[in-house]
Amino acid sequence: MRRAITLLSASMIALTAGAASAQNAKPRNLILFVPDGLRGGIVTPETAPAMAEIRDKGVHFKNSHSLFPTFTMANSSALSTGHYLGDTGTFSNTIYTGYTSVPAGDTVVPFIENDAVLADIDDHFSGDYLNEETLLKMARGQGFSTAAIGKVGPTLLFDHTDRGKNTIVVDDSTGGKTGVPLSDEMKEALTKAGLPLATPSRGDNAKAGDAKTPGTTVANVAQQAYMADVATKVVLPMFKARNKPFVLVFWSRDPDGSQHNTGDSLNTITPGINGPTSMAGIKNADNNLAQLRKALDELGLSATTNIMVSSDHGFSTISKESKTSPSAKIAYDDTPKDFLPMGFLAIDLAKALNLPLFDPNDKNAKVADNAHPRPATACSARTRRSLMSWSRPTAART
Repeated sequence: MRRAITLLSASMIALTAGAASAQNAKPRNLILFVPDGLRGGIVTPETAPAMAEIRDKGVHFKNSHSLFPTFTMANSSALSTGHYLGDTGTFSNTIYTGYTSVPAGDTVVPFIENDAVLADIDDHFSGDYLNEETLLKMARGQGFSTAAIGKVGPTLLFDHTDRGKNTIVVDDSTGGKTGVPLSDEMKEALTKAGLPLATPSRGDNAKAGDAKTPGTTVANVAQQAYMADVATKVVLPMFKARNKPFVLVFWSRDPDGSQHNTGDSLNTITPGINGPTSMAGIKNADNNLAQLRKALDELGLSATTNIMVSSDHGFSTISKESKTSPSAKIAYDDTPKDFLPMGFLAIDLAKALNLPLFDPNDKNAKVADNAHPRPATACSARTRRSLMSWSRPTAART
């Protein structure tokens, strides 16, 4: 069963190396671009021209789907290893560890979109909690230069046991206390390119809002512009100078981040993820992809580089109102009347089974009758569905 699925990582390496065999040339380069939370059907020449061109002129995998329709880290474990969730043990953005994770705030269910938490889990599980070889580790073993740039969590997962020793890692935490250290080579190259050694914050894009205050109305432009600059002005020129094949993963937080935090639909489902903030997030990710393609052209790498575009999951807007859920009949300070609170499923199950409810993120304290669990342990009140995956073999012109 462990090998029932064709390994994505092996397939990517084969795609890169095999395409060159007929030409008796060195192995081809590969860029995996992941627009987090992108719905395939929303991509058109107007909304996302760079992605649309790759899909329409390249190979379109029409039946691509997520292994888990909601959670980034679950799907990241599949994209980074090619294995089912039962092999990696990553079924969510949190994981049950069986011990209290200090970097996660002394909880047994840590949120794993965090570099320090991933390191902590690795340390407690024989150095590799996934227990499967990742794409970038495999590529390194074949002599490829490797880099992972983008959203904290899924980015590091592609070579989490290396932690920046060989694979270049740049994410939200770069330059901070919990970030993966940069090599002296990267520090020098960033400084020479006029780029800071620390990733800028999301700024207003990070404003999630709450039940009374709208969230963000801007995309994650500044942070992702930095990451795109790192990829195109530092990493790709560095890889070209090495004169070796490379694999680069670029995990775009947008449109997922802007869709989650959108301030266009406070307590309503209209316009939802079709509002201007979400659409700006899609365009932002598309601009990053276009910048990568432009850099490949300017560096003379287009003819030897394959680009694969694959979102990790889809996204949809739902109502959080309910007339039947027991949790919606309770008054909470932070939840509008008749709306579902965080952890509504846990609350409903506890009431249906007539059992007490405890919060593992609050030292297993009992959840009071008029309270709900803390967010990290709550059931997600969103639904997301299938995604997209495209590839353009650059020789023919992902």
